[in-house]
Amino acid sequence: MSGRNIAELRAALELTGWRLATTQRLAQVGDWTLDRDSGRMTWSRELFRMLERPQHLGEPDINEVLSYYTPSSLDRTRDLFWHAIDTGDRCSLEQEVLLPSGKQRHHFTVIEPHKDASGRVVRLYGTVQDITTRKRLEAERIRQLARVAELSRHMIEIEERERRQLASALHDRASPNLAALRILFANLADSLPTQVRAACGTLLEDVDALLADTTAGIREICTDLRPATLDYAGLEPALREYVEAFRKRTRLDVVLTTAGAETPGLAAEAQTLLFRLVKEALTNCAKHACAGQVRIGLEREPTRTRLSIVDDGVGFELALLGQPGSTPGLGLITMRERVELAGGQFVLMTKPGEGTAIQVSIPHLTC
Repeated sequence: MSGRNIAELRAALELTGWRLATTQRLAQVGDWTLDRDSGRMTWSRELFRMLERPQHLGEPDINEVLSYYTPSSLDRTRDLFWHAIDTGDRCSLEQEVLLPSGKQRHHFTVIEPHKDASGRVVRLYGTVQDITTRKRLEAERIRQLARVAELSRHMIEIEERERRQLASALHDRASPNLAALRILFANLADSLPTQVRAACGTLLEDVDALLADTTAGIREICTDLRPATLDYAGLEPALREYVEAFRKRTRLDVVLTTAGAETPGLAAEAQTLLFRLVKEALTNCAKHACAGQVRIGLEREPTRTRLSIVDDGVGFELALLGQPGSTPGLGLITMRERVELAGGQFVLMTKPGEGTAIQVSIPHLTC
């Protein structure tokens, strides 16, 4: 081989080494090898930099390497090495590293065992990636999600409080005033001369019917905003009252069955949530599902309450949920989000032509 060829090979080798070192530096990935019999390690330049070890000191032995890890990571790291040696399987682990400068970093190590012809592991090759930034972003994301969840819960509480206040105002002021107005109107009509009353009979009946309809409408609005039964009697009586009114109003065959004894563990907020779920589901059945039958089941267990709502309607394609133009729309998505905010589980099952089933599980309060 000529001197020129040797020079070209040397240049290509140097370029490859430079590219590898640069790639490791940019990706924050170092690598190492460990000879099982001698215990000798070799490190890449990037690994020296990552672990703040001057290169002139050379590679440490395995015991010194283990000293880099925090107590919570030390045993797991030692076990990882022995697992790779004993099984010959590739393995990986996230670790916390304490550097000489006092900085704490997060590393992700992957170990690839190398075997001889007899199948004995003679060498370990490993890569180490600095994932501190990723872990910090993950932690920040978790904090932000927790913050969003807390704000969402607060907004729900405000919404329910405003609903309760508005329903109370309508019930305590508007309804009594309308009832009094209807009595006064009846007295006024009775006091009219017979001829006048006869001439205005249709008008008087229309006004009385309008007052009665307005009174009933306000009663329905109060129930929609916040059923009083939910506050003073609890979830089951409120559901039975609402289901009965819904059945009469829509002529749908709705059946509510319950099981288990009342438990104080189901928070008032959770009871409100389950009531809203039933109301939203029944509204969907009446408006979109073309259902003939709806079966609602409320089952109370020692640690949680389960709710199931099953209809025999037209169903829909689950993949279309939440997409523009989708008939179920945001109602079901909101239901799921509120259940998850309460720490519960929400399962929706549906297919076109096969109806819809909703299963909800809400945990009880723990002391």
